[in-house]
Amino acid sequence: MVVLEKYTVDDIKELVKPLLKKYSAKGAILFGSYARGEATEESDIDIVVLGGKDFDPTDVFCIADELYDLSGKDVDVYEEREIDKSSEFYKNILKDGIRI
Repeated sequence: MVVLEKYTVDDIKELVKPLLKKYSAKGAILFGSYARGEATEESDIDIVVLGGKDFDPTDVFCIADELYDLSGKDVDVYEEREIDKSSEFYKNILKDGIRI
């Protein structure tokens, strides 16, 4: 069940930071409607995980599941190495994204 609640960027940071530590990620970037300040109660949470040397890329699925459980929001989580760095998608993440 999706929760119809709008979180602040700080709320999302507080939900994500412990997950990054738990899974040995060096950080994350919040992007999409929350990063642009356009989120509504129905918005999902979009995150790019910045994996470190000890990060297992398959852990993005665990992070997504746990963030969904914590927030009640649909969640899209990507690992930075899976994104084409020349794509418009990536350029928009860099332009609008907020580092966590």
